[in-house]
Amino acid sequence: MKEYSHVLRFLLFTLGLCLCWFILYDFWLSGLEDRLTFKVVNASVALLNILGYNARAIDYMIQINGMDMVFVYHACNGMILMALFSGFIIAFPGRWEMKLLYIPVGILVINLVNVLRVTALAINAHYYSHTVEFNHKYTFTIIIYAVIFALWMLWAKRLSGLNKYATGKTAEA
Repeated sequence: MKEYSHVLRFLLFTLGLCLCWFILYDFWLSGLEDRLTFKVVNASVALLNILGYNARAIDYMIQINGMDMVFVYHACNGMILMALFSGFIIAFPGRWEMKLLYIPVGILVINLVNVLRVTALAINAHYYSHTVEFNHKYTFTIIIYAVIFALWMLWAKRLSGLNKYATGKTAEA
């Protein structure tokens, strides 16, 4: 049983984090969701304008040339993905100083990829509206989860310090 203690600790810690998430979400985080969604929409509109499109936001809708392109729901603002990423890093072994540096960087990367995703979906809707559903459901889902997986693997393999213990290459004091 001792050889599974790290796995059991990870699973129990993750379960505790999930419970904390649900409690925090109901009492505090749900208010942040509107602001995060607006930030994703406005950042996507800004990027579209930089790219030369005549874009604007009306609430959660992104328009190009006055035509509705993409409606960003709260589920698409990336908050749950950021929480999932952060929860994994918190639950996984590693130095807390590194976790406190890596979590904000990972959240920033996830947010940036999400803004690029929403921007690309608006451009996709502008030129090839018949492919938006497929790209939203499959293409961009695969991309964003691949980025999160890469961030997790970077933590687990390089930054957590766990690999040093597994290979017996610990630093001597």
